[in-house]
Amino acid sequence: MTIWSPALPDSDSPIYVRVADALERDVRAGTLISGSRLPTHRDLARNLGITPVTVTRAYGEAARRGLVEASTGRGTYVRASRRDPTPVGDIDMCTNVINTPTPILTPAILRRAADTLDARYNLGQSSERHRAAGAAWMGRHTDPSRVLVTAGTQHAVLVAFAATARPGETVLAESVTYHGARAVAAMLNIKLAPLPMDRYGLLPDALARAGRARTAKVLYTIPSLHNPTGIVMPEKRRREIAEVAEKYGITIIEDDVCGFLLEKTPPPIASFAPDRTLFLSGLGKALAAGIRVGYVCAPEPLLPRVQSMVAASVLFTSPLLAEIATSWIEDGTAARIVAQKRAEAALRNRVARRILGERAAKTDPRSGHLWIELPRRWSPDAFTEAARRRRVRVASASSFAVGSEIPRAVRLSIGAPASVAELESALNIIMGIDEEREEAVV
Repeated sequence: MTIWSPALPDSDSPIYVRVADALERDVRAGTLISGSRLPTHRDLARNLGITPVTVTRAYGEAARRGLVEASTGRGTYVRASRRDPTPVGDIDMCTNVINTPTPILTPAILRRAADTLDARYNLGQSSERHRAAGAAWMGRHTDPSRVLVTAGTQHAVLVAFAATARPGETVLAESVTYHGARAVAAMLNIKLAPLPMDRYGLLPDALARAGRARTAKVLYTIPSLHNPTGIVMPEKRRREIAEVAEKYGITIIEDDVCGFLLEKTPPPIASFAPDRTLFLSGLGKALAAGIRVGYVCAPEPLLPRVQSMVAASVLFTSPLLAEIATSWIEDGTAARIVAQKRAEAALRNRVARRILGERAAKTDPRSGHLWIELPRRWSPDAFTEAARRRRVRVASASSFAVGSEIPRAVRLSIGAPASVAELESALNIIMGIDEEREEAVV
């Protein structure tokens, strides 16, 4: 069953219509793909704080629009329609990637990877060599004995949440955060509580207030190229966050999935609070989407629990993929790909700043995505829909909002278009929408 716990559009429409609108938005954006099984009426009602009857009406409205179909005894599914959510000709500015040529798998690497096919069941364990490669990837003198290999960074987020919080408990997060973390929290029945940010990232004073109130014992944060805002938290702020966490006994989950784009970056929070920080990284965005390999560097007391979460979810990470990843890290292929990604991100940022001007200025120029604030005449969902009608897919702030307050903004993934020319075309369309007052919906 698909994990789906949407942020509802801010409008005067009945709740069931707003749920159907959110479902249509996520189908059009490709967040929900054809054939996805939606949550049961009871589960979605519990996640949204509404009644099952309201969900029934919402699913009925979605069916009327041709978005879903129900099958007795099997549930409700996103309908496979003639109109694909990502039709040929659409420009993707929704997927957070940097498009560069896919690396080649050499015969030698394939032979070594094939040798792992008869690997024994190892229940959450990883080979010493694969852990050492993960430590080298993470850098900062990471201890390989504290590294576990996961099935991608999304899986690393899952096992980190499961290892540090129990159902019904609360995890603190930036007021806007990675939508995949929201999905994990919903699946595990963990509540997310928003903490305010400024231009340097998470506010230490807000974390301290939460610590004093004992509202949560875990913080999930993305200090390097924060998703979705693109902020890079400076070293001073990272030290302050670590000090507050130490003072109030808060465990930190530090997601560094986009940190590879920063050639020079402040030390991770984990380096200031190593005994209470789970540091997460991965290779899907950095190297190739099909390399579903991630890493968790955990404090020694938490290692057994993280290992048991890996075993409970996937038994053990694919040794074949881990071997490919390890080979690329060892022979320098990973470093070469990262250099290409950084150069491409820099080029695309220059293009974006030339076209968008000051609108792009708040995001770090090394980021693969931009956080664009909208004029008051636009709501984020209305702007996203206006872009979709013009065959450009962007991500509404409602996909990232942790609390009920949704910023008037959208995220543009400038690394996703297939070429710089396609990026320029998409950005010019975005600029054109921004100037069309008559279509704005507040």
